[in-house]
Amino acid sequence: MGISISMTNPPFSGVTETFTIAIFRNGTNAIYDRRTLSTGIPITAGQISNVALAKVDPDAVRSRNKMMDYTLTFLPKNSLKLGSVIVLTFPSTFRVDTSVSKNNYLITGLDDISEDVTVGMDISGNTLTLTSFAAITTPQLISLRLRLINPDIFGVTTPIYIRTYTNNQLTTLIDEDIVNAFSTIRKLRKII
Repeated sequence: MGISISMTNPPFSGVTETFTIAIFRNGTNAIYDRRTLSTGIPITAGQISNVALAKVDPDAVRSRNKMMDYTLTFLPKNSLKLGSVIVLTFPSTFRVDTSVSKNNYLITGLDDISEDVTVGMDISGNTLTLTSFAAITTPQLISLRLRLINPDIFGVTTPIYIRTYTNNQLTTLIDEDIVNAFSTIRKLRKII
């Protein structure tokens, strides 16, 4: 005999609490059988989709150590409550240009909480964190303009990790993509 139970997973990753399944006699409190799970069920992060890292200037050549403007777009899977954060972790081979903050900005997809509290973008080392945005009940495409310094090696880069969390403690992961935001750096010869 098997039992099928429909449940809705929580909107974030983690391990559920343990729970008990019991079979009762109809209309009574008499239990025929009971099973308590000794461990919770692991829930994996949602998959971020529509991920693309595209150069802003279509004629620009992606070459080694070149400072370039990119557009990064992605679509979170789950809604993001007020207080959620989005974290972009760049591979150590890329460098985020922090010399002029106007070169890294949000194009679309996140709204300010209010006139006084605007979307925050903090760059620390190779991590860019988006905070202070209004809750998103229906995920929409998020687009950022980024000025990056390409790696000093040619070939396919290590991807940018894109993750959403329930808060700035980064303890509860909601969605992630760790494979699709990459670039291909061309090997160019110097002309002497």
